Amino acid sequence: MKVAVFALGLLPLVCGAAEPPLFPSAEGTTWNYDLVQEKPIESFDLTEPKEEEHLAVTYRLGGIEKVDNKDLRRLEIYRDHTLESVDLVAVEERGIICPARVDSQGTITRLIPPQLMLSTPLKTGAGWNFDGTIANAKVKQHYEITGEEEVDVPAGKFHAWRIHCEQTSPAPATIDRWFVPGSGFVKVETVVKAPSGGVLEKSSLKLKGLPRITSAPQKYATPQPKKLSAGVSSKATGELKTEFKADTPAIYAQWHGHGLPDHAKIRAVFIGKNVADVSADYQLDESSTVSPAPNAHGVFTLSKPEGGWTPGNYRVEFYVDDALAETAKFKISK
Repeated sequence: MKVAVFALGLLPLVCGAAEPPLFPSAEGTTWNYDLVQEKPIESFDLTEPKEEEHLAVTYRLGGIEKVDNKDLRRLEIYRDHTLESVDLVAVEERGIICPARVDSQGTITRLIPPQLMLSTPLKTGAGWNFDGTIANAKVKQHYEITGEEEVDVPAGKFHAWRIHCEQTSPAPATIDRWFVPGSGFVKVETVVKAPSGGVLEKSSLKLKGLPRITSAPQKYATPQPKKLSAGVSSKATGELKTEFKADTPAIYAQWHGHGLPDHAKIRAVFIGKNVADVSADYQLDESSTVSPAPNAHGVFTLSKPEGGWTPGNYRVEFYVDDALAETAKFKISK
């Protein structure tokens, strides 16, 4: 699940003009970060077992791009060494603003009005609001500089300004950023909340080393389309589900090919992740078939054991010619 958080929270703002400069400003300046994302395994509650995803995130200051007759600095954002997007930023008397961003296809999205990312001068208690539109989504945020703190990240120990953001629309979230003049943002923590107040997702971004000049990494890469979509249901052709009762007669693992290779082997592996009486990630069953056509679809049936299903967290891994193509996670409860 991808939840909308319009904070540009990872932005290691660059482009200072003051003496001494607030930010490194040389083209090619690069920040390397560790990103850890925490998500619930099966439900939307981080108090239950959760999974962590670790990613390498890089920000690099590129050249100038003109938008609406205004020169903006390109801030290139890479995930796992692939260019994901570009934030276009500028320095004004009131601080750093972001008027637009560019997606991986080169499409420009304007932020209306331009989003103030950092208000200067830095001062405890300073606050500002963003109440605008990003890609047709209404965004409402309140920022406040809460004070100065000591922060410890892989790049070292820093004395930083902490900026707190409360987002109420389009999805409730909080974003905390720690900014060091001359270095940029050294740490960012984001919490995405459910309307009920529960936590849907957490992420933590920490600077790995001091900013340095590098050449441009890999250019835009268009994601390859999935060869297989899949999920689980209580019916052979029913709606996909993520939770079942212990007395469900059968669980159907549905798959649908999208341009599969000729005679592709489709394999489904049924795994108990957190289930009583078996070890973690225990393989419970496996079945396979050969796809008769590139866009064929089919179903694997998981029949209820005697005595019913054991409550717990499960997943079905779908493979195409022994390469993992899709994973369907689900929960069985009493």
